[in-house]
Amino acid sequence: MTAFPLPDPVLEVLDRLECSGYEAYLVGGCVRDFLRGVPPHDFDITTSALPEETLTVFSDHRTIETGLRHGTVTVLSHGMPLEITTYRVDGAYTDHRRPDSIRFTPSLSEDLARRDFTVNAMAYSPRRGLADPYGGREDLAARCLRAVGDARRRFSEDALRILRALRFASTLGFSLEEETARAARELSKTVRCVAAERIREELFRLIVGPAAAEVIAAYGDVLSAILPPLSLGPAFSSLPPDPALRLADLWLPLGEAKAKEALLALRTDNATMRSVLSLVRLFGLEITEERAALCRLLRREGKEAVEAALALRAAHGCKDARAREALSCLLNEGRPYLLSHLAVSGKELLAIGIPAGKTLGDALERLYTAVIEETLPNEREALLAAART
Repeated sequence: MTAFPLPDPVLEVLDRLECSGYEAYLVGGCVRDFLRGVPPHDFDITTSALPEETLTVFSDHRTIETGLRHGTVTVLSHGMPLEITTYRVDGAYTDHRRPDSIRFTPSLSEDLARRDFTVNAMAYSPRRGLADPYGGREDLAARCLRAVGDARRRFSEDALRILRALRFASTLGFSLEEETARAARELSKTVRCVAAERIREELFRLIVGPAAAEVIAAYGDVLSAILPPLSLGPAFSSLPPDPALRLADLWLPLGEAKAKEALLALRTDNATMRSVLSLVRLFGLEITEERAALCRLLRREGKEAVEAALALRAAHGCKDARAREALSCLLNEGRPYLLSHLAVSGKELLAIGIPAGKTLGDALERLYTAVIEETLPNEREALLAAART
């Protein structure tokens, strides 16, 4: 097997552990990605060294006791943080999320047995080669997602693995093996035990995957156990892989109020929530090509939201060609559409004697209306003259 091209900090950590008398392997997603020919983003290391032994080996490095009781130490190697975890076996799971206890083991095979899917249960050492006791490489070649061991047990232990399975299927274009798919369906309701933030994270990554439409179509029953119905239409796959845009498309039939409830339940960040709700709201409006109306819409909703709404409507076959053209002209010409685009400021109006408060606000609004309706040029002296009268 061809050696993996590893960064020097990773090689140094692996080599130091091996030279200190311990086994050390890269494990999980980075091994999977190397075998797929994709550069990994993270490098996780598993070792036979106990946590205190790892700390001793790297006593001359900066270390962070990330999860010492779970066997994890983070070592900074030439500025690169690397998580090093002792081989371990998980105890019973009573909350469908985390093991009640763990015990360390000298066996790499036992450590790999506790992992979710065979394609993530491979380990690689520059000295020892690939360790693949559960057939992950074969499943990877077949683009098959298979639980390690008994699928029901894996999903009963950690319900988040069900969503991870769908996310991997979407982002990697894999198919779930038959028993794995059956267990995901049978245990889908246990995902309700998972924190909303983790559900949201997996959902957002799922819906932007290249195979998202196929996965949502095939496993809508699993997703509906934890989410409002996802309305998958032909426009979905043509949309850019933006979470807000795709989620808005899936939840258009819910309407703004129900979509807001769902987003709040997922503890969605404010920016994404505003984007989704704006898209759901704007989708039902007729967007006119009339310039002043477009300016008011841009001011109220924001340029990005209007552009995204027009893209969403175009994907659904809405006849907005004139509105898109008018918007493009308005933006390309640098026409003012925000109050801040006016050639005069509130301070300048105060300086010519316009009182602060409502009077000042009303004056600015009148000037804004005159500019976007093109009855006044957006020029400082013209606006000051109009304000004086």
